[in-house]
Amino acid sequence: MIAVTKATLEGKAVQTCSIRLFGVDRTAFEERFFARTDAEKIGEDRNGDQVSKLYILIAGNRKQLVHLTSPVDMGRPDSTLQAR
Repeated sequence: MIAVTKATLEGKAVQTCSIRLFGVDRTAFEERFFARTDAEKIGEDRNGDQVSKLYILIAGNRKQLVHLTSPVDMGRPDSTLQAR
């Protein structure tokens, strides 16, 4: 599932893209993510049965935030990985 939005914030163009992936190995996804980007983790929060990680990276001369959210237990049949 993919959602894209465009807006203006304080006179600057802002774009977002949210992706929800089903049946994904979170560890393998994060390994590939780091292999392909210069992302640096700037935060992590565990809230009940969810883990939320915040990364910053520079792509196309722009700073970008990546927010990954997933269940702590990725072994559940309804597990999803959400990237924003």
